[in-house]
Amino acid sequence: MNATQVMLKLLKKFGAETIFITSGTDHAAIIEEYAKGGDYPKLVVVPHEFVAASAAYGYSLAGGLGVAVVHTVPGTANAAGVIMDAYTSMVPLLIIAGRSPYTEFGSPASRDLRVHWTQEARDQGELIRQYVKWDFEIRDPSQMPYALHRALQIATSEPMGPVYLMLPREVTVKEAEYVEYSASATAPGPRPDDVKRFEKLLSESKRPLIVTWRAGRKKEWYDALARFAELHKIPVTNYVGEVVNYPTEGPMASDASPSQADLIISVECEVPWIPKNEKVNAKVVSIGVDPLHSFIPYYGFPCDVCAQTTVDLFFNSVKLEKLNFEWGAEALRVKANPAKGKRITQELLSYEVGRIRKDLDAVILDEYEVDRHAVELKYGEYYADPSLGHLGWALGASAGYRIRSGRHVIAVVGDGGFLFGVPEAFYYIAQAYSQPVLVVIYDNGGWLAVKESVSEVFPDGVAVSKNMFPGAELKRFNIGETVKAFGGDYYLVESGYDLSDVMNRAKLSVLSGRTAVVQAIVGGSKA
Repeated sequence: MNATQVMLKLLKKFGAETIFITSGTDHAAIIEEYAKGGDYPKLVVVPHEFVAASAAYGYSLAGGLGVAVVHTVPGTANAAGVIMDAYTSMVPLLIIAGRSPYTEFGSPASRDLRVHWTQEARDQGELIRQYVKWDFEIRDPSQMPYALHRALQIATSEPMGPVYLMLPREVTVKEAEYVEYSASATAPGPRPDDVKRFEKLLSESKRPLIVTWRAGRKKEWYDALARFAELHKIPVTNYVGEVVNYPTEGPMASDASPSQADLIISVECEVPWIPKNEKVNAKVVSIGVDPLHSFIPYYGFPCDVCAQTTVDLFFNSVKLEKLNFEWGAEALRVKANPAKGKRITQELLSYEVGRIRKDLDAVILDEYEVDRHAVELKYGEYYADPSLGHLGWALGASAGYRIRSGRHVIAVVGDGGFLFGVPEAFYYIAQAYSQPVLVVIYDNGGWLAVKESVSEVFPDGVAVSKNMFPGAELKRFNIGETVKAFGGDYYLVESGYDLSDVMNRAKLSVLSGRTAVVQAIVGGSKA
């Protein structure tokens, strides 16, 4: 048995049912093994590493172990943005990268192409070391089973995240021993002193507020937070953050501001408020698997109690009786009431996305900013931009999520994020592997985030008065139309009066097995 066979058999044993691969000259042994056949994970060929890594990211969001195989240094560079997203958002990934052969002769796998010299880095792992939990280059086939066990153990231990394994071509073809042993994942738990200090602060509080961003990453976390908030009637803001942390229709879903609270309970949340915009005078409790957010170099938020623990273990350890606080109607969620008119507003388009989501029982992967007041969401029905904010992930991730879960997926993107996502590579896997996705482009005709930033920094500046923003002066293109080259359907909609009909037609396309792209020209609220 060679090292490649050991790797593939162990991945299958560990529950990795799918591998997303952008093949290179370093992956000859993998291709040979699949040609011979074997009880290996399914191989999904993706014609771009960014989309392959994005698909693995979406596969992990759906509860699997996302595995992407990329080509040496160029492939690693292409996948780097998704690796960064996974690191800051605690999403487990295994990135397996080829490495240029390290011998010039003596093996069939020795160097035989010009790029085998020029693609060798002095330290390939250094390219992404700031954004992985662990990296390792296998230099001897005997290391394969032990390195793989360790990689997966580290990736799935809290805080979860990506790991990076490098394989020189010579190693992949050499004989190796299949070794299997237990390497269970770990997670932190609460210290009794932290729980007691939290109970004291909470009992002394009059207006506590739960501020979260990623507490809904696991079902047991989501349930524990909901039970705790509803028992004590504590409002939950950012109920829809990077994930759904609390049901949008839940009684404690809140739009209250941290500046209104005297106790901030920050749960799996790196940035509980924006100091520039809000004056907060409250005690702060930070709860999470990394409550210090140690990956952030500069960080000025206070922390009166920092509890390194999983969300469920902490809240289930709190033994206080039901408390009474001063919050009133000002803490409640404001529901949207979108008006239908000629202009398509963000609010109206979000309402339509929410309606179709319910019709399809779909999951939303949101890279734009669906109006959370216009949709109804519960656990596992929504995933937003990762913490780092590297755009383009949603297209590939939607295919990976669907491959793992079998559920319908709606990918929501801006016009910029859509182009960043390498749409043709996404169409390839969505159509070639019969995984149709509904893509909704919120096309605001430019770079909205840049426009808002310039307006914030220079409110009376020349750029604002002249509307000089990237894209403002350019012709609009039908950017989603290329889906038709892959057998999908394209819909352009410019009027709010036509929006419901177009969304219904796109839904039927997906139900018929075709990826559908709706390019909606957004103008008005948030556009």
